[in-house]
Order: sequence, then C-alpha cells, then structure tokens
Amino acid sequence: MNRQTGVFLSLSLAFSLLGIFLGSSTVAQTREATPVTKEEIVARAKQEGKLSLVPGYDKSTIAPLVSAFKRRYPFIEVSWQMVTGITAAQRQLFDLAAGKTSVDVFSPSTAFLSEYFKQDLIKKYDLRGMVQRGQLKIPTGMIDESGTVVWLGSNVGVFVYNTKLVPPDRAPNRWEHCLDPQWKGKIAVDTKPNTLSWLVPAWGEEKVLGFARSLKANDPIWVRGQTGSLARMAAGEFVVDCSMYLHTSSRNLKKDPTVPIKIVLPEDIVGVSFHEPEAIYARAQHPHAGLLWMEFVASKEGQALVDTQDPGKASFLGEDTLAGTVMKGRKVSICGGDCRNQEEPMMGRIAVEAWGLPKVGQSPK
Repeated sequence: MNRQTGVFLSLSLAFSLLGIFLGSSTVAQTREATPVTKEEIVARAKQEGKLSLVPGYDKSTIAPLVSAFKRRYPFIEVSWQMVTGITAAQRQLFDLAAGKTSVDVFSPSTAFLSEYFKQDLIKKYDLRGMVQRGQLKIPTGMIDESGTVVWLGSNVGVFVYNTKLVPPDRAPNRWEHCLDPQWKGKIAVDTKPNTLSWLVPAWGEEKVLGFARSLKANDPIWVRGQTGSLARMAAGEFVVDCSMYLHTSSRNLKKDPTVPIKIVLPEDIVGVSFHEPEAIYARAQHPHAGLLWMEFVASKEGQALVDTQDPGKASFLGEDTLAGTVMKGRKVSICGGDCRNQEEPMMGRIAVEAWGLPKVGQSPK
C-alpha cells in the first residue's frame, strides 16, 4: 500500500466514524438561495463585517491580495492562515466535516477533491447563475462544473535550459525534442509528472504513457521539486528540464535575471491546468464577504497582483495575465473537468507503470 492509498483509506474510515457521531445532523445541502443584486451582496457583507480565509496561492501572494481587498472593502476585517501539505490538508478536511473550524473561504486540496462534495462541505451557491445575472463578475471559465468552486490560478508546463551549456538553436522547443539522444543523461525529469498528465486531453492516455517510457529510456536525472531543480540546472548538474512550471521559472528569473536559464514554450502543444481552487465553506459565518473575496481575486486587479508576486500563476483566463498572454496563438491541452479529476491516478500510472518508480513524487536518493 502506498502513502496516497493509505491516506484515502484513512479518510474513508474517519468519515464513516464521523457520520456515526454526527448522526442526522449531517444533511445534504439544497441549492442556496442567492441575493438578488450585487448591492445586496455588499450590504450583507457589510453586516457580516468579517472574513476568515484559508486561501490558495503562496504566503507572499496572499498578503498583498488581502491588503488590496481591504482597501476596496474597508468594512470587512480579514484574517487568514495557510494550509500546506497532504497531512495538513487531511486534518483540515476532517475539521471541516466535523464543524471544528470557523473558516469562510478555503482552498480544497486537489488530492481529496471528491471528498469535499461527498461530505457537503462546500456552500452550494450557483456561481455561474450569479455571474449570468450580474450579481458577480467572475470569468465563467474559472468556475468548475459543480458551479461552486472557482479556480483562480493556473499552471503552465514549459521547457527550461541552461544558456551557458546549450546554444539557443539546439534547445528543445517541441516535446519530441526532449527524447533526443543528445540529452541522454543530461535531462531532468520531475518524479511528480503533472506537466505530462496535462497533455492527456490532447494526446490521450496511451500516447502520454508511451512518451513517458521513451523519456525514461533517455536516462533522465530524476528530480523532485521545481525550485531546487532550477538551482541545480543553473549550477550545471543537468542542462535541460522538460517538466518545469512557467510560474516557478518566471519567478526565479524575476528574482535574479542573471541566472543562466531560459524558458521555452513548446511549439507543438502547451499543457495547462486550472489551479488555486477556492470555495465557500458550507457552514461559513460570513459567506457574502467570501463571495466578494473570490470576485476580487478573479478581477483584473486581483490577477495582476498575483502575477506581480508570482508571474505566470494567475489564471490563463484572467485579463492580461502572463499565462493567458503566452498561450495566445498556441495549441493548448487544457486539463479541466475529467482530466482534473483523473490527474492524480494518471500521474500514478506515469510514475509507477511507465517509469517504474515506487510512487508519485519519489524523492531521488
């Protein structure tokens, strides 16, 4: 039994016991009645006067977002905290189900996404309907198929190479180039293969698995973690990485433009996924303030702040975001809906079935 399977079994047992203790007090939600106008949402948020967040994004991004939100809505007192890592997300999930938290808006962990719906932990606002009626301004593409979760960021897969060791005319710019024998033993591949899983909508599972097998045959250097991989590349430990994130590499170059790395967008197809999901807790005490928060982060101002702090992390659906800009005119494979729900199992197939690793995200020795 691997660690991920153990986590899911533990959750299932925990929720079964929780249901016994809560008994009939846990009931399925019906669709929430929504306020008639934007003005009414603001008025109710003013009455609530507070907002408790456990949002997505990194800590360095949240602080300026909260500050800007408070400038727009000075009558809302905002408190926030971070939840990072599988263990912390599992603990938060159980606390949400048990009603042992006062959070209003939270970021569901993608590792346990279905559990939030099974346990009725997300307030069932019809966010798409609210946008259509002019009650909120959120790009409808950010709202998932449930109509209750807003995906406020994105991840874009790119190639990165060491500019001191690789001439520009030899740098890979198509996925097939990552299989070139010239990179044998010199190319880095992350053991958490989400950038490959994002290609499934365009390529299909079997083509992705076949590519993964060919990639392994090129004797890659297994790595885990994007920031550390960039540092090792800059130091010359390897010369090419075909499994990098746009925002990680862009942020690295922003901090130090002299780092000898260059970002390349694949010319054949760019894999992208929805990221940074946020939703309103079913038992939220300040849900209208929560609606205003998600609307603000999805706005042009909010998305610009995200890109300022973490270039490329804002949603590709946001106005003038880096992710949206680099994707213009390119063929893209967008991992949403079914692909998003199957991302974890697909990564498992790539890492274990195609690469022969013990598990996804195996830290190299």
